[in-house]
Amino acid sequence: MKQFYLALVGAFYLMSASSATASADLRFDQPGSWVESADINRVLDDNPGSEAILVILDIQRQLEHGKVSSYHDVAVRIDSTKTMANMLSLLSPSWHPDQGDLTVHRYQIIRGDDVIDLTKVDNIFDVIRREKNLERQQINGMLTAISQVEDLQLDDIVRMSYTVTSANDALAGRVQAAGGFASEDVKVDFVRQRIRWPVEMDVKWRGSKAEIVPVITNEAGWTNLEVDYRSKAPDVEIPKDAPMRFKDRSLFEVASFASWKDVSRVNAALYPRKDGIVKGGALDQEIQAIAAQTRDKKQRTALALRLVQDKIRYLYNGMGFGNYTPQQPEETWKLRYGDCKAKTYLLLAILRRLDIKAVPMLVSASQRDIVKERLPSFQAFDHIIVKAEIDGTDYWLDGTGSGTRIDDMVNSPTHRYGLPSVRNGAELEEIPIRRPGRPFQTVIVTYDVTAGTDLPAAFELQATLRDSDATALKNAMAQFSEEKVKELREETALGYVLDGLVYETSFTFDEEEETGYLTAKGLSYLDWDIKTGRHRHELWSVSDNFKVQKTRDEEELRGLPVNMSYPIYFQYRTNYILPERYNGASLEGLAESSSEIAGFQFSRSAYKDGNQIVSEEEYHTGRWELPAEAFETERRKLARLNRDGVKIILPEDRVLPWREVEDFKRSGQVEGHRAAFDQHVANAKEDDDDALINRAYFHQILGEYDNAIADVESALAINSDAENYKWLGDLKLGSDPAAAIAAYSSAIEIKPAYFDALLDLIRLHVRLGDYDEAHAVLERAKDAGLTETSFDSIHIEILQAEGKFDEAMAIINDLVDEEPDNAGYLADRCLLRAMEKTALDLALADCTNMIELAERSSYYHFIRALVYYQRGEYQLAIDDLDKSIKVSDRRGYVYHLRSRAHRKLGQIEAAENDEKTARFRYKYAGWYWGHFSEDAAAKQ
Repeated sequence: MKQFYLALVGAFYLMSASSATASADLRFDQPGSWVESADINRVLDDNPGSEAILVILDIQRQLEHGKVSSYHDVAVRIDSTKTMANMLSLLSPSWHPDQGDLTVHRYQIIRGDDVIDLTKVDNIFDVIRREKNLERQQINGMLTAISQVEDLQLDDIVRMSYTVTSANDALAGRVQAAGGFASEDVKVDFVRQRIRWPVEMDVKWRGSKAEIVPVITNEAGWTNLEVDYRSKAPDVEIPKDAPMRFKDRSLFEVASFASWKDVSRVNAALYPRKDGIVKGGALDQEIQAIAAQTRDKKQRTALALRLVQDKIRYLYNGMGFGNYTPQQPEETWKLRYGDCKAKTYLLLAILRRLDIKAVPMLVSASQRDIVKERLPSFQAFDHIIVKAEIDGTDYWLDGTGSGTRIDDMVNSPTHRYGLPSVRNGAELEEIPIRRPGRPFQTVIVTYDVTAGTDLPAAFELQATLRDSDATALKNAMAQFSEEKVKELREETALGYVLDGLVYETSFTFDEEEETGYLTAKGLSYLDWDIKTGRHRHELWSVSDNFKVQKTRDEEELRGLPVNMSYPIYFQYRTNYILPERYNGASLEGLAESSSEIAGFQFSRSAYKDGNQIVSEEEYHTGRWELPAEAFETERRKLARLNRDGVKIILPEDRVLPWREVEDFKRSGQVEGHRAAFDQHVANAKEDDDDALINRAYFHQILGEYDNAIADVESALAINSDAENYKWLGDLKLGSDPAAAIAAYSSAIEIKPAYFDALLDLIRLHVRLGDYDEAHAVLERAKDAGLTETSFDSIHIEILQAEGKFDEAMAIINDLVDEEPDNAGYLADRCLLRAMEKTALDLALADCTNMIELAERSSYYHFIRALVYYQRGEYQLAIDDLDKSIKVSDRRGYVYHLRSRAHRKLGQIEAAENDEKTARFRYKYAGWYWGHFSEDAAAKQ
């Protein structure tokens, strides 16, 4: 209830300034004759047995020329000790002593038939000044009357009635008021909102919802308006990404301003050209110094704005005339602090004296797109800036900002709507979106791929930052240890590069330019996949991060637009340095693009220059919001852009990967990579195993299995990871089978149904002839949750190996009979016959059917190739293995089998190349599948 009361009573606010009768002392008196006092006895009789905490909530306003009187009548039922404890907060009226008075009419405890008059108690109120927003550099001078009621009892009703008056000379006789409503789920026995004004006054009203419709009557020369409305929870929750005007708001406002032009004229009068700046004084000397420094108006404006931003501290002052009337420029310069009004007037005065056309402009930092729906008055705004014009271009300048430089002056403010304040009046205008003068991020990443596409690429990063990343790094340098700062630098740098590691970073911050500079060096694992036999790498694009709202599911929300984030402006440049042998590489995709997509203005330019590939992209906010009718169109545009992403296509005669690595090992580059990995390990925290894993992968690529094993074992000492135990088993498989079994077993202990580790462990037991252990491992995995499909697939392999082919075939035949179009079951039956070298024509039929049913699969083509190999059809086997490699060239056993097939055909050079590639991919590539070839000598 406390929150409700404060929201309701506090929301019905007034913005005005000083009156001649204002007082810092509260008074006791009868309410004005215009007040219609609620009869509490009648309220109680009309609501017998009511448990509502709020018995009366009565708010009445009287508007007169330049003055508003606000009458509040609140009666609270003490239903609990919690309500009793909250009384101090619930009944503590506040007023502005420079603007009006507080008059208390009634303060009572109603206990049954007894009425205790608390106004008769000496010193019943204490008047205090409490500033709630000092931490936000705000003072408002409000006074609060507090009263600690003693001897309250349950079922008592505490009632207070009072009037607050307010007048504001700054409004030039106009008045304004606004308020909210009690929600329908809050119990109130009697609630009323009433506003009255002389019939000759031109007062306008507006509700924030169509259903907020007042009853208006005219009587005895007064217009009376009553609003009977209870706010309701929305039927559907409004999404967070919808513009603010669609959010649930229950507001009613009145004002005597004739129009936005009227508001503009009234505000303009508060910033006269007679600014009081003393000729030859300190401020005047500052202005003359700017004038002497340059005649360029844009440069003068930038210098003036910087003077106000840097030399004047922000402090909101709501005392005296401070609500709307700014303090004089000379006073602001003397005090060296001021609020938005003071800073605006100071900047305005300086610009005018520098012969730059400028006017104050009212804006709203909190309501933005709602402003255009508000009733013309000062209530629509909570901030003021300067609108300047230089050589036909508008500039919006905020003296309360910081770090604005000449290039930033072109930026549009985020307020969306503003009201220029000019002597003849101006209309509310929408502020156009512009591309900011400086990007918030300019990121340049250069990937050196000259080591080869199978090796990590060295990269260098240069990032110019003017956003939250820069602020975070700057603050970290001042607050945290060097170790923590280094960690943050590395984390930030990794966010700008493709998957990899960082081993060296630096960051500096230029206070003059309010800009951070981040550099980093590292290694990145670029993704080179294979398609139609050509290796390719798709360039990262900022468009990957674009999102377009889908059509909303709820019918009531279908028409809601999406609010765009503003301001956003980023630039990215990516350079790839390819080996010179790949000068014949080409680009595929949409290399040049410039359009509005997903609400952003996006541009891309990708081109090839010798052995270098360059991609330049930038985007910035293109509109304030994206309408619902554009969702589907923009989604299609974005999908097309992403489908047409730019790809580097390597020549068909790409160097074999094993030869590429051999060349790398002979070059000086290998030592640079080693040093980078070693430094990364040295930089890592004691509990960080990633650096060791990264280096282990590098060692394996070079064929240095002992070094890889040492790093993986060190990593496992830090973190017992199932995948790394599986990898350790792979590394030890051909040299130490017992150690490999231990590693695979450890992986399964951590992940009992880990299929890949389970399959290798069982196959290793099978190759060693330990069939009982193979079955035992499989049964334990089944108990731990291994799927029936996976269980059957491994089970038939064990049965085949121990000579129980018929039993295995019976199992798989039953499965195929149940699901004849299951490609996985057909693959298992085809493989079973291929391993047994029996009924190979039936195996071939299963494999062909399997491939027709399944999508592109490197493994399925390998299985059929094994069938062809067992049939002695070596060229057909090679053809299928070629297809397998075109889908994925990472499987060493595929090259191993193709090597055997080439050798069968007498193609020795091709066989040796494939054998070397197989060993490069995996040192023990033929350890399992070599068992099923006819070349016993080739088994590993």
